[in-house]
Amino acid sequence: MRVMPTIFVNVLVLALAFGNACADDNNKDAVEVVDDAKADTPDSPGDEDVQPGQDDSAQPVGEWGKFFDKRDWSDDGKRRVVILHTNDLHSFVSGLGPLADYSPDAENEDGTIGGFARIASLIDRERNDPRPGSSVLVVDAGDFTFGTAYAYLARTLGLELKLMEALGFDATTFGNHEMDWGPAGTASVVEAGLTSDSKLKIVASNLVFDEEDPADDVLAALMGTKVLPHHTITMDNGIKVGIFGLLGTNALKLAPHAAPVTVASPAKAAQEVVDHLRDVEKCDFIVGLSHGGVGEGDIPGEDEEIAGRLKNVDVLITGHSHTLMKEAKMYGTTLVVQAGNYGQHLGNLVMVETEDGFELESWETILVDDSIPGKPEILGIVAEAEAQLADTMFKGLGYGYNTPIATTDFDLPTVEFSESGLGDFVADAVRAVTNKYDPKGPIQVVFEANGVIRDGIKKGKTGEIRVGDLIQILPLGLGPDGELGYPMLAFYLTPAEIKLGLEVIVGVAPLIGADSFFLQVSGLKFEYNKNGGLLDMVSKVWLGDEETGYEETPLDTSKTNDQLIRCAANLYIAQMLSVVGSYGIEITIKDENGDPIENLGEAIVDMDPEKGGIQELKLWRTLIDHVKSLPAKDGELPKIPERYNGPLGRMIKK
Repeated sequence: MRVMPTIFVNVLVLALAFGNACADDNNKDAVEVVDDAKADTPDSPGDEDVQPGQDDSAQPVGEWGKFFDKRDWSDDGKRRVVILHTNDLHSFVSGLGPLADYSPDAENEDGTIGGFARIASLIDRERNDPRPGSSVLVVDAGDFTFGTAYAYLARTLGLELKLMEALGFDATTFGNHEMDWGPAGTASVVEAGLTSDSKLKIVASNLVFDEEDPADDVLAALMGTKVLPHHTITMDNGIKVGIFGLLGTNALKLAPHAAPVTVASPAKAAQEVVDHLRDVEKCDFIVGLSHGGVGEGDIPGEDEEIAGRLKNVDVLITGHSHTLMKEAKMYGTTLVVQAGNYGQHLGNLVMVETEDGFELESWETILVDDSIPGKPEILGIVAEAEAQLADTMFKGLGYGYNTPIATTDFDLPTVEFSESGLGDFVADAVRAVTNKYDPKGPIQVVFEANGVIRDGIKKGKTGEIRVGDLIQILPLGLGPDGELGYPMLAFYLTPAEIKLGLEVIVGVAPLIGADSFFLQVSGLKFEYNKNGGLLDMVSKVWLGDEETGYEETPLDTSKTNDQLIRCAANLYIAQMLSVVGSYGIEITIKDENGDPIENLGEAIVDMDPEKGGIQELKLWRTLIDHVKSLPAKDGELPKIPERYNGPLGRMIKK
């Protein structure tokens, strides 16, 4: 039986107290938002979109009316641009935290963070009560898809884009995960999510299409209509804003399905667009949306380097690195900001006009917590989407997005650059379930990348874990079957290659500052010494596990040992071998004869060989199936084993 969340019960009641009292366009339902934008939004790039005036006469009433109380603004006669911004939303429409706790229809009841309905309320508050002389712009810096089960609906319903339109976003750009759909899939996301009359625009200023390869033609055909090289908006205070969008070169490397689409130099492409916006469009204020990332520590990110090279750009809203910046930073003459990920925070940037242009007045990241009421209209859209998931993604599986599936007595958080209880649990789940379907097993070793472990398990108020909680731990990817989720591959490696994989963990990933390449393991433990030098830190490897025991004799990892060991990993890890290859990591996926598997599709684990084609074992399915198989007392849900309350010690530092 599919358990329905509490939001279904209260949406109608809240709508009467919350949404219907607002006269502004941003408080109408989703259909009305789209219709009201028709008269003001042109189709061609560079045309102006004049914002409708705001009606301050009506205010929400009811339980959360205080949230929308008018603020005591002063009028100093200056014009301002208020930029509300997000990045890396990753389909987290229902926020972070146990789904059992999520209560956007009630105030201060839980510790969950984020959710599109709460973000909608923050946007409404700013747009309905602006400081005199201010206009509000709402933008996003990409990766709005892939991250929860709701991404399953991106290509058919355009869910994320429709929600952003309903929230009042003016512009977004493509991140690498939008390109993960492949050019045709990305085009489907756009076509399903936007109409020619949508106020929301996608800006992409440095995409390069292959004139000879037809694989990207359908996406290229959208350029100039629903996907623009730039966009201009004349705000209701008379300020003309120009917006451009960039996809970073390093981000594109993480999207192998993007081919044949490539990107031009972000800085060069941006400057050309900016010059046009300044000189031809006569824009007063320029905003860039760039999915390249900022750096951690002393290592600058791509967006910081781009910002330092640009001229006449006021603000660069950045994404990709999932960084919650502590303060806005100036690079050259460009201000750079980023607001974390998953909609946990909403950036609020205020730029004030001076005689010399625009200057930073304030910047903050607003925590999107349970003190913020969820907008009922958005909750209704999400409820309809959940019903769609039941009929599509979960059809025939015996569970739905909100079905309780297990319990936990402790949190299993994500941890960067480290073995973790969560990582051990996920890797063990992948090995156990892949073993079940692999006819050539047993699977002895599994590698799982931190880059695909996107969320942890939270105990919350009740300890209840639901299906949707597990999917957003391993939500990424697309298989050859075109369905959501990386497929599992089973193959053979030599002991020397397994050692190289472990060298990525202790050497390469920390060296390049890429936690995405840090690997969690199952079926082995190893000893390493940080002083051993790059690719020579791992000294001993033992096969086995905590339940059956580890072999006493370390594995012979010399290059002369041609032993073949059955391994498993998801498609993403296999595709990323070429990226780490530049660091001397030469790993070749092999068949049982030791011959290279040229076509990775041949290594995909088939869940039902009796059916025609390949029934791909999806990464997200491995975790759900494993949790369902855990021991449980009569009438109770399975419980996460206590041994995973911390790392199991598979990485031994000497």
